[in-house]
Amino acid sequence: NRMCTILPLLYQETVVRKELIREVEMGPFKHSVDDGLDIRKAAYECMYTLLESCLEKLDIFVFLSTVENGMKDHFDIKMLTYLMIVRLVNLSPMAVFQRLTNLITSLKTTISSKAKPNAVKQELEKLDELKRSAMRCIVSLLTLADAGKNPSVCDVLQSIHNNNELTEMFNTMQKKVNAASAGTPTEAAGSASSAPR
Repeated sequence: NRMCTILPLLYQETVVRKELIREVEMGPFKHSVDDGLDIRKAAYECMYTLLESCLEKLDIFVFLSTVENGMKDHFDIKMLTYLMIVRLVNLSPMAVFQRLTNLITSLKTTISSKAKPNAVKQELEKLDELKRSAMRCIVSLLTLADAGKNPSVCDVLQSIHNNNELTEMFNTMQKKVNAASAGTPTEAAGSASSAPR
């Protein structure tokens, strides 16, 4: 079985390698450049493809552990992991339910994050996009049976309802997810267009 050989190698490529991170001076400032980012992103894109084509050959808990690690990574990788969580809610709900506390805790960190005081417009837009994607995950996770009984879920819902901006975002995303579930053409097309190519 080639998958037994390939999958460990694939998961290995999702790990942040400190030796590939370097500092670059730009005037008076220093910026970190991660030369391993593109490799990690490609590995997570492969994982997304495997969900569509080889789900029955995956150890879903090892897969989920790798997804959880990606939720702490770079913006692009976080976005990919959020797409995978939404898919996994439909494809393997029992496995996702067993990791619900870890997933929802990481998502709470994202939706609670604040922009830096000197953030430029592009950074603000990316943060907003990340929060909306995380909120979509939260809404999807709430469709799992008994999800509402999980203390971490109750905690994140309380945090959302105590914040007007997050409440509005949650309600908007809930309407979109409900519309997509009902098969509204516009929403279904939107969901498809967000998948990596």
